[in-house]
Amino acid sequence: MTEQLASVAWDPGSCDARAFDSGASELDEWLKVHAANASARGLSRTFVWVNDAGLVRAYYALAAHKLSRDALPVPSARGMPREIPAILIAKLALDRSLQGRGLGAVLVADALRRVATAARLVGARLVVVDASNEDVVGFYARLGFARVPDSRRMIQRIDDLPDPRQGERSGAG
Repeated sequence: MTEQLASVAWDPGSCDARAFDSGASELDEWLKVHAANASARGLSRTFVWVNDAGLVRAYYALAAHKLSRDALPVPSARGMPREIPAILIAKLALDRSLQGRGLGAVLVADALRRVATAARLVGARLVVVDASNEDVVGFYARLGFARVPDSRRMIQRIDDLPDPRQGERSGAG
């Protein structure tokens, strides 16, 4: 039987992350220790996948961001203002129990739906990820992100994302 998961805004009072284990201690600690404070301070918003018991099985954090046009490759920067409004996927992690099942791409798709919705409300041109290592660069490249030369920064134009009003499925299961 497949675990049913719902994508919801992080609420440490109703979502239990104590057992969350992605295999990356810095990501686990950020969720358990820093996510609520980052949200309260308006620095980022965290969304979690929770099961019926309220256990967190995955999460991502989104934050407002900006990029300098000069830091981007010419095709990506063409027609952009000097300072480009963006949305950063600041954190993203799956519990070990979900890894190896293709759900990382589903989690990114969930995040991108929220990014596209936010961009319709406040305006942003790019979604940005600062990949932690070359494996993560490859993961995002397979999902359509372009690498900024001489870095592990990955970008995608928000105009290239699917319209969030088309299909409302989020989560996995």
